Amino acid sequence: MQEHVPPGRIAIGAYAFLGVVLVASRVVGLNQSFWTDEIIAVRDFVREGPRVILAGPDLSHELYGILAWVTSSAVGESETALRLLSVVPFLVGVALATAWLQSRWGSVAGVGFLFFATTSPLLLDITRQARGYGLAFLAMCVLVVAALEAERSARTGWIAAFCVAGFVGTATLPQFGIAFVATGATLVAITAVRRRAIAGLLFALAAIAVWYAPHAGEVNAASQIEDGARIETAWLLTAPIDQVLLPGLIWIDGTVLVPGVVWIPAVLLAIAVVGYSPLVRRLPTAFILLSGPIATVVVLWLAEAYVIPRYLSYLLVPLFVAAATGLTAITSRGLSGATVVPAVVVVVLAAALGLRFVVLAPDVMRFPREANRDAARAVLGADPPPARVLAYMRNPRNLEHYLGREVESLDVNDVVERVCGGPVTLAYVTQPFTLATVDVPCLARDGVVHHRFEQYARGGEMNVWIVPPG
Repeated sequence: MQEHVPPGRIAIGAYAFLGVVLVASRVVGLNQSFWTDEIIAVRDFVREGPRVILAGPDLSHELYGILAWVTSSAVGESETALRLLSVVPFLVGVALATAWLQSRWGSVAGVGFLFFATTSPLLLDITRQARGYGLAFLAMCVLVVAALEAERSARTGWIAAFCVAGFVGTATLPQFGIAFVATGATLVAITAVRRRAIAGLLFALAAIAVWYAPHAGEVNAASQIEDGARIETAWLLTAPIDQVLLPGLIWIDGTVLVPGVVWIPAVLLAIAVVGYSPLVRRLPTAFILLSGPIATVVVLWLAEAYVIPRYLSYLLVPLFVAAATGLTAITSRGLSGATVVPAVVVVVLAAALGLRFVVLAPDVMRFPREANRDAARAVLGADPPPARVLAYMRNPRNLEHYLGREVESLDVNDVVERVCGGPVTLAYVTQPFTLATVDVPCLARDGVVHHRFEQYARGGEMNVWIVPPG
């Protein structure tokens, strides 16, 4: 392990460039419309306050919900303010892990982690949302760094930081606790820190038990909501890569990556890069980095839980650390016969990740994930104002959040009759995401006003037609 390696000029330039890109891609455009998950969080939890967040009938990013309730009580339901509760912790987590890698493993590792965290499409998408993903990412950054430092130095402060991070992450996302316990077990196995690790873990787990006591049943029930897909037994061995790492580097608005033979080359490449890591080649640190992702996948498989990549996005931290330190090992050996192929492949993939980010980031920064507020403003600004608002979309209540009035949901079979046969001016709102296309002939007649709003996900657009009576 190298220690306190000062970055060279090239590394300083890389840090400066990636740092500016990281911050800009997370803070520009935060005032855009909330999307479905954010609206549900605000409407059903933040507005209701601690009583519902901590002990209500449903469960949703509890610690984030408390912070959002405090913030909204002070500044209102500001999209920017509530999203900063995710953005700021994420940025702090990235800075912490990057600085630690630079200090312990040098510039390649630090720049590598920063590059992965910046260009990941999944993280670009979810860490800008008014949800708990940024908070969980920070907690995992602290947890990983603290565990590795505790193993190295046996200092009590690192054990305390590890346990606090475990509580914060689990109080935000219950599944975080699997990685916390698994990583904690590796510390317990280390003689020099065993007693203090056991004491810290017991205290943190007791705090978590009290925190979730009112929601004991909902924690398990949440894993059975059919959102995403179950981990396939045939692909259990590859799941930490193809259900966590690869989606983090590929998807921006997807559910799960369907495992299969087509992904085997990417899985093997990821394993090869991670396998070069000196942290992975040493058993205690290998268990610290990999026990969390592996244990989480196994537990979710045994529980037959439904999984979606964003629910496990915090597990990207140890995998990114392993990959970044693997890059350090590859580059430190020079271009020998054993490393030339991995080095070339890594450069090509880095270029592909960078290019994909360049394509995606401008839209994420310019457009909302769902243009609910824009659509609502078009309805409210219509002249004459529509007597009814009809919506052909998955979540009509999203419009109600911004409209402040009732929205009538349409079924595919009654769209034409209800839109074209009305005796009054009405607004017809569509979001073509997972719904069958319907040809509505009256939208072409004189007097119809059409508004189209771009969004970077969920079908790419929302449309509003102001339809006068026929």
